[in-house]
Amino acid sequence: MHVIVLFGILLLIFLRIIGLIISIEFLRELKDLKFKILIIGWSVWIIAGFSALLIGIFETEPLREVFLLINNMTTSIAILYVLMGLYSYFQAISRKIIAIFSVLSILIPLVAFLMRIYSNIFNFSSGILFIIVFIYSFLPLRKTEVFKKELSIKSFYWYLIFVFTVYAFIIFYVIYLLQGYSFGFYSDEFNIPMFINYFLGIITNIVILIYSIHLEYDISKIQKNNLRDKYSHDLGNLVQVIYSAAILTNVDEDLNKEKTENSELIQKKCEEAAKLIKDIKKT
Repeated sequence: MHVIVLFGILLLIFLRIIGLIISIEFLRELKDLKFKILIIGWSVWIIAGFSALLIGIFETEPLREVFLLINNMTTSIAILYVLMGLYSYFQAISRKIIAIFSVLSILIPLVAFLMRIYSNIFNFSSGILFIIVFIYSFLPLRKTEVFKKELSIKSFYWYLIFVFTVYAFIIFYVIYLLQGYSFGFYSDEFNIPMFINYFLGIITNIVILIYSIHLEYDISKIQKNNLRDKYSHDLGNLVQVIYSAAILTNVDEDLNKEKTENSELIQKKCEEAAKLIKDIKKT
């Protein structure tokens, strides 16, 4: 295995472990289904990385073909799950669709491997996967109202960067796939397609990590601002009503001393609450 291949695969595994840890932390804090999807995606993608390592370690052809089959299946499933997890920020994902894609990602390469037509089906299944990736990465661009109302313009720009890197990787991979380089990315000899493949793969993983973190941070920040505005507004109205009631109560000249002290205490607490509301709006 060439040193570029070894370094590229190890770096990809490291980046995917980071993605897995981030998704687990988000799941612990937010309890959202999309993070479960992302956790599955990153976990399977890590397995794909280790299977790629084993392709270069073992020299016997039958074992290499088995690990290549595992790599193809796990990579397809991982990309689908990560992509679905990111897409679920914009629209709910049907579990049936995820299940169907997962089954097809396993069955098609497995049947092809058993029928000894793996090379042709590998190219075919890779093409189908790229079409799915293209469609699901393009669809959020049509939901500009989500970026305007629920996200910021920075998230939109990050998504454009994400789409650009994914499309660049797809275009490169398809071009060299048609030229027969699909199995050459694990070669012992250096070649330009090998370098470009791992370079774009690493950049794509980094962009996915940055985009997912920024997206969740953006949503959390907007939700925090909305809650701050809502509760400070509602609390302000409530304080105003209590304060007005206290003033009207003081108009009665027959109030005894205890009631007067209570009324003054209410006014004092209302003033303190008003100061807290101002502090909330400043944060």
